[in-house]
Amino acid sequence: MLIGVISDTHDNVEATQKAIKLFNQKRVGLVVHCGDLVSPFLTKFFTELNCRVIAVFGNNEGDKFRLLKLQNKIEYQGVCAELNLDGKRVVVYHGDSKILLNALLKSQIYDVVFSGHDHNARITKEGKTLYVNPGTLSGFPPGTKPTVAIYNTETNQAEIQALE
Repeated sequence: MLIGVISDTHDNVEATQKAIKLFNQKRVGLVVHCGDLVSPFLTKFFTELNCRVIAVFGNNEGDKFRLLKLQNKIEYQGVCAELNLDGKRVVVYHGDSKILLNALLKSQIYDVVFSGHDHNARITKEGKTLYVNPGTLSGFPPGTKPTVAIYNTETNQAEIQALE
């Protein structure tokens, strides 16, 4: 199964719509949001996805109460989510504590760790654990290109996708 990974949308409507279009074109089976969606109004765009959406809270969610009330297809799991995706142990965490993020990676409990927060797209390996940071849709810092990631559960590989 293909998993769309997104983080740090920070209310960027245009980039969010592009990401949703890409995920639908690629026929991802699930989208995971690593936090910092920010404002509740943005949730309405996720109804256009042809799959489930699981999200965790980041450090910039402005109105958690309304985000939980509206949801609009987004299943919030709190600040961290453990998932079993096609037999892969996956954890989703925003990444705002480097201590906790490093502990998740070094524990070797998980096959994959998804996080964002620092707006730097990258894919690395820590022992057996694949680390996927999809980057940001925010356009911040200025000049940052919006990116997402697509993870393949069958191959246990991911790729960063720049949005045009």
